Amino acid sequence: MARKRTSRSLLRQRDSLPERSEYDYHLPVLLKESVDALVTNPGGVYIDGTLGGGGHTAEILSRLSSAGKLFSFDADSHAIEQCSKRFASELESNNSRLVLRHENFKEACSIKEGSDPLYVSGLLLDLGVSSHQLDTDSIGLSYRVNSRLDMRFGLHGRSAEDLLTTLDEGELERLFRLYGEEPNARKIARRIVERRRAAPVATTSDLRTLIEDTVPPFVHTKTLARVFQALRIAVNDELGALEHTLECIIPMLAPGGRIVVISYHSLEDRIVKTIFKRASLTRVPDPDNPRSTTREITPTLHTLTKRPAEPSEEEIRKNPRARSARMRVAEKA
Repeated sequence: MARKRTSRSLLRQRDSLPERSEYDYHLPVLLKESVDALVTNPGGVYIDGTLGGGGHTAEILSRLSSAGKLFSFDADSHAIEQCSKRFASELESNNSRLVLRHENFKEACSIKEGSDPLYVSGLLLDLGVSSHQLDTDSIGLSYRVNSRLDMRFGLHGRSAEDLLTTLDEGELERLFRLYGEEPNARKIARRIVERRRAAPVATTSDLRTLIEDTVPPFVHTKTLARVFQALRIAVNDELGALEHTLECIIPMLAPGGRIVVISYHSLEDRIVKTIFKRASLTRVPDPDNPRSTTREITPTLHTLTKRPAEPSEEEIRKNPRARSARMRVAEKA
């Protein structure tokens, strides 16, 4: 019964939100709901895997005692620079509770105290791209801003331009279909291969024009969003990083520690739901006992959100980019 009440309370929390002017870099999504769900031990160790503009980090810090600790990760150097200024007083204090890590959140499981891994009271992942990254895009994340098709949040790996230049038609089709769930994947892949024989697809404008020339006008916006999403996910291995992080953080959670994930499309949400469900199983197939089909096990997690929590109408009104957000929460058994 307790877990059901917790799930309902997560879905019903709809306090008034701060105006956007308070968050020039990025307006955090489901801010109060996510941190209410996350912080159960003010003296615990927490991880904000997606620092962004520091909105969630600031709220988590406000809930921690002097004994608490927060590690905040981001592969984007601009986010680290912004938050180094925002949290300068905390970072420069003798007993700072905050550590900024200029790394992808898949490195979250590497945090240590001396040579020993830390037990973690909570992990928060807000998987959305920050408003700052979209509005001041210089790496090709948005089809609305003309720039090179890079899309890398860090400095390593293959760029989107590289993928569009080297992948064959079948590989491009699979990329758009798998990561973007794009119905016109084959047609777009074929057009890219035809186009690059004459000139590379090197900028967001190149790709946008190609897509708009390939699909009907009434699906331009959705197709552009899906194709750009697919490339971004592939370039940054976002789904692989998510799966790795969730799997490796579960053993590091202290009893009662929580994982809170805010996702923005079905591919991310499906991974979170699947891992939470698998870790919550109480019975599994028993290969050593042919007379029994299953055996009992102790679950690793309890899922606290039977259905994902969603932003309120008020939050969506103030921040339309929040409309697709879905939040799931699980607790260490």
